[in-house]
Parts: sequence; C-alpha cells; structure tokens
Amino acid sequence: MTDKLILIKEYKLFINRYELLVINLNNSYKDLKTKIINTMYSILEDIYYTNLLEINKRKNYQRKIIVKIKMLDFYFFKLLKYHIVLDKQYDNISKDLLTILKLVLGWMK
Repeated sequence: MTDKLILIKEYKLFINRYELLVINLNNSYKDLKTKIINTMYSILEDIYYTNLLEINKRKNYQRKIIVKIKMLDFYFFKLLKYHIVLDKQYDNISKDLLTILKLVLGWMK
C-alpha cells in the first residue's frame, strides 16, 4: 500500500529514525519510553484516520495531532534534560517534528 500523503511518508521516516533510540532506553525510564512509543504510533494512526474523514470534519482531529506532536517534542526534551540524548540528537528530533508540524498545518489549510 502506497501512501500519497507526504505527511504520512515523512512521519513514517520519523518513526524509523527514532524508534530504536527510544526502544533502547534504560528501563529506569520505562514510563517515558512507553509514552513516547505510544504517542508515536498514536499520531500515525490519527493521521490515517483523519485523512479518511470528509474535509469539513478533519479540523478537530488535526488539532489533536498537533497537540500530540507537541507532547512528543516535550517527551524528547525530557530525555535531553535527563542527559539521555545529546543536544545534537535533540536538535535533529526537534527539527524533524517541526517539519511534521508544518506539514500538518499545511494540511489544515
């Protein structure tokens, strides 16, 4: 199955890039690790679902996606503060999330 929506392609790349980093986190951060993984897949699921809706019914779901992306950024920021990820890693994650956020905002228009 091919995905025509650029947002889906970009977001799948994001998951592929950073999922392993999260999976390999120390188990002392198990709650945060679980939150990140669940949120990552929840966003993808929401994108697929929202794309199936009629255009006039998408706005609320797209807003939920934006909130989840911002929460995902916050979770990764916590990893930075706990010195689990390096500044450079967080910068890359944050840039990728910003790109995805811009795609969602463009999709809303």
